[in-house]
Amino acid sequence: MSKNFVNREDVEKLVAMNKAFKLLRERQKENIKRYPEIESIAKKIRSVRERSIGNRELLSESIENFEKKGFDVYLTKNKDDAIKVVTELLEGERVVVKSKSNVAKEIGLREELENRGVEVVETDIGDRIIQILNEDASHPTGPAAHLSVKMIAEKLSNHFKTEIVPSAEKIVEVLREDIKKRVEKAAVGITGANAITREGAIVVIHNEGNIYEVMHRPKKWIILTGIDKVYPSLEDAVAAAKVQSFFATGEILPSFIEIISGHAKTADIEKKLIKSGSPENIALILLDNGRGEISASEFKEILYCIGCGNCVANCPAHSVYGSRFAGGRFALVDAIKGDKDILRLCLSCKKCKKNCPMEIDIPRMISSLREGSELYNFLISHAMWLNEKLKVELLRMAFRFSVS
Repeated sequence: MSKNFVNREDVEKLVAMNKAFKLLRERQKENIKRYPEIESIAKKIRSVRERSIGNRELLSESIENFEKKGFDVYLTKNKDDAIKVVTELLEGERVVVKSKSNVAKEIGLREELENRGVEVVETDIGDRIIQILNEDASHPTGPAAHLSVKMIAEKLSNHFKTEIVPSAEKIVEVLREDIKKRVEKAAVGITGANAITREGAIVVIHNEGNIYEVMHRPKKWIILTGIDKVYPSLEDAVAAAKVQSFFATGEILPSFIEIISGHAKTADIEKKLIKSGSPENIALILLDNGRGEISASEFKEILYCIGCGNCVANCPAHSVYGSRFAGGRFALVDAIKGDKDILRLCLSCKKCKKNCPMEIDIPRMISSLREGSELYNFLISHAMWLNEKLKVELLRMAFRFSVS
């Protein structure tokens, strides 16, 4: 038995994750019939990304327009710079609420702030589950996809010291109440951004409605995103948000698309613009963290990613190895950052490219990083995968469970 599979829980997580991904693929397949134009929209956004990534003039003009609109803009080089800015912006606040942000995860923001004595409350249901249960995320937009309802209910019951029935509706109800109490205590909110535009607009998509509460904390709203999220126009950014939503959830549109281009204000008295409403301040932190270097390299194409995670949901290696192989674009980024050994698990099946709305050639970039011949890597990776898949299946049958 593999050292990485020693108990029922490990296998149950893989079963739950693969069932969730299957449901996502089925929803995509059904809704593409109603929304066939999404493929042509995706091709257009690919072209936009090609022109925007590494475009310093576009980034500079965007920053200038944000500053004109009253945003405090910080261009940060790396993780340490970004965390330093966030810490200074908190000004001694001991509780903050945040929404889903892959950039925040990239720099370990929550953990860094908690180490400094700041309570960080995740407001997305999936992220809150991951936070409370101290789990690793299995998907960029569905972090708790690997956890079954039964598993979540049992562990949350232990955490809250009360029995929670294994019902998705009940779990959401309990977590919503928990989050609501904590949101009311926070004066500062932190979010990511799906896009920023040349005109000086922030685009954020969500389904839960929590971002509205986070961004309207009375004191400050901190937006943390990458320099690769810049688009030439609001129209491009919204189109990209639609593509991301479809390939991340299978839904034609997200429940909410927030477009923010300045502070709340009124012009009802003599047409004078007067700030009115929360938050008092909006800070936009733009993170480089290697993106500038990548945009000038053979791996520039990786930055065309819109973060939908469809490559992960269709990766056969991730379906068997789980967190040990992030899958698709995310495994490639791990390798670019130095963990090239992880690529031995890649099957060279090219499903990541086939299922990427941006048609990013992840297989080409993985091939350029791996040592040895393509045939050798193909044979070894498949032998390892088949061995692991057999172990998982045998354990699944031995435990005789299914995930509801």
